Amino acid sequence: MRKLVALMALMLMAGLALAQTTDNHTVTVKIPSILSLQLDATDYLFDFTDTSLSGTETVTVGSNSYTKASKAAYDTFIDTATGTQDFAPTEVKDAVGMDYGTMTIRTNRAQWTVTPSVSGTLSGPLSNSRVKVFAEKVSGKGGSWTTVPTPITSVSTLISAGAGGQGKSVYKLYYLLTMDINDDIPLAGYNQQITITYTLTSP
Repeated sequence: MRKLVALMALMLMAGLALAQTTDNHTVTVKIPSILSLQLDATDYLFDFTDTSLSGTETVTVGSNSYTKASKAAYDTFIDTATGTQDFAPTEVKDAVGMDYGTMTIRTNRAQWTVTPSVSGTLSGPLSNSRVKVFAEKVSGKGGSWTTVPTPITSVSTLISAGAGGQGKSVYKLYYLLTMDINDDIPLAGYNQQITITYTLTSP
């Protein structure tokens, strides 16, 4: 009898030991998609009426130097040119004193592409193809598709990353304007403008 009571007590204690209760919670992770492009420059000004420059100022783009657009530089061009010449901007507005714009790309996407589009037209004797663009990598990911200053009308992709593009990437953005000694400039002068928009996309 005592053995039976002891056995029942052990079984009761085992049942109590197995009794349990549970609860749970979740772990939630939220991550935004980051795809940001910023360019500090607001206007690349080629001002051949500017009298503040001496005509000898230059900007190095890639491995070559180009004279800044100014009245003095244009006078020299008129006097000596026999064909075409590429000029650097007189001023790049809102570029903090630099001769180029700074393009900053921030993303958590591995693949991305920067493409240009042009609104407006530089009427004759000039044309949109006279405007050349050159992107130079400073830091970060991806690479420039412009190995030399290239007419904006011939650029379908400016910069891209095919893999591992996450993070912050910085590029210098230069522009040049091709002038031709045979341009027949109107008596009233020439004052035209186009708008170039850059779009950052990711598949």
